[in-house]
Amino acid sequence: MNKNFVLFLLGHFLSFTGTWINNTALQWLIYKVTHSSFYLGLTNFLSSFPIILLGFFTGFFIDKYNHKELFTSVLFLSVLPPLGMGLCMQIGALTFSKIAFFVFFAGCLSAFDVPLRQVIISDIVPLNFLTQALSLQSLSFNIARMIGPMIAGWFIARNSFSTCFYLNALSFVPFLFFMKYFINLPETKKILPAKKFSFFSSLKEAFMYVRKKLYLLKVIVAVSIFTFFGASLLVLLPLIVHQGLKGGAKEFALASSSIGMGAILGALSVTFRKVFKDKRFHLFLANVILATGLFGLSLVKSLFFLLAFCLLIGFSFTNFIPIANSFLQEECSPEMRGRIVSFFSMSFLGIYPFGTLTAGFLGAHISYHLLIPLYVGILLSLNTFFLLKK
Repeated sequence: MNKNFVLFLLGHFLSFTGTWINNTALQWLIYKVTHSSFYLGLTNFLSSFPIILLGFFTGFFIDKYNHKELFTSVLFLSVLPPLGMGLCMQIGALTFSKIAFFVFFAGCLSAFDVPLRQVIISDIVPLNFLTQALSLQSLSFNIARMIGPMIAGWFIARNSFSTCFYLNALSFVPFLFFMKYFINLPETKKILPAKKFSFFSSLKEAFMYVRKKLYLLKVIVAVSIFTFFGASLLVLLPLIVHQGLKGGAKEFALASSSIGMGAILGALSVTFRKVFKDKRFHLFLANVILATGLFGLSLVKSLFFLLAFCLLIGFSFTNFIPIANSFLQEECSPEMRGRIVSFFSMSFLGIYPFGTLTAGFLGAHISYHLLIPLYVGILLSLNTFFLLKK
């Protein structure tokens, strides 16, 4: 494992620990004030919608400009939204409209941040180790997902939401320092000349590329379905904790951490054992595990079973997302990688806002006991077709 990747992984872990502290505090703050799954869905929509809005542009910029300089700028700007929320919360001026602004701003930065992190890993490590590297990245992300909510739960219990936001702002600083002074990317990475690389021509080239390679398109569509009909249902988790278990912030933080623990186990299973030779079959099995965990949430009445099903859900995430990512990067040519990864990011994080907004709206009008099984049935039906049909 080289120095560049170790520092990248450490910065990645610290920044996402802050992100999970921030997100856990923000979700519980909104639910505490509104008791509405719709507002939870709306917040998630505002956070992730920019990835759809800017997704095509980010792929263009990543394939055209210097990865290190672009990512360093994104990290610097990422300090501002949580810092602004922390200050507003501390002086008692944090309204939902301000939250919406800061969340949308952070979402615009994420539209660049997420695909850049994936592509920079392929800059740092050899392609034949990409699956393991992405799994280690996913492992660090999900250790952060386990630790972040625990830290947030401690501060939430003391009604110190502003501290959670400040910790998120601080978490980007080490990564910014590493990228600026210590992480070196190979000089041989090609930056395509502007005269041959206009935005519209690059977009047309990317669409033509995935049309020719339909197996890439099927995996991208399967990621969208996994997100819309699977991952998006987690926006209902505060509702399930409150209505199904009569629990509060402590139980919600434990459930979020359990998802993180499951994801850690899933990432370890990918890192230290062989993935199925047919990666699409591996992706299908991850869908089955997700469906099982989600269906369990619709029935759960005890904390033990809630945590067990959350563990399964987390396990499915890291057996699906990094495998889909590595499959797409390994199967596409290097000069297309930025745009293909941006398509992947849009199919996951770009679809997520529409999924959470829809699930949040439906959850406010339909019992989650009915809504979750309906979603699970659609998830399995569609992804059986896209992942198993040759």
